[in-house]
Amino acid sequence: MRRGIIPNRLLLPGMMAGVLLRTAMDILGNTPEDIPVMVLEVTILFFCLWPVYTTGSLGAGDCKLLLTAGVFLPAGQAVFVVISTFFIAAAEIMLRISADSIKRNRRRIKAVRLAPPFLGAVLACFVRQLLL
Repeated sequence: MRRGIIPNRLLLPGMMAGVLLRTAMDILGNTPEDIPVMVLEVTILFFCLWPVYTTGSLGAGDCKLLLTAGVFLPAGQAVFVVISTFFIAAAEIMLRISADSIKRNRRRIKAVRLAPPFLGAVLACFVRQLLL
């Protein structure tokens, strides 16, 4: 958290766990989904995030973290999590700018860590699933 990076040693095992858990849930739910479907969903999500990454608006670790949502969740829920992550991050930026203007502190926001908004978006997705 201090360095602002998400290490691959955490993300890659997380993605593998997502593949195993999602496959197990599909088998137990008698709705088997092949791994190629998951790969296709993650690939589509990757190509949607690529322009944001290439412009420098999104770090590589953040991109991999958002792709992890595509592994764990079906396509519709993964898109909900990604979009919600960006909205929560935008709300955080607006709050930080407002707080800085109240303090009359005109410092520039250099980076926003996406891991906390991502966690909030995943929790919002779970709450949404419970309410539906």
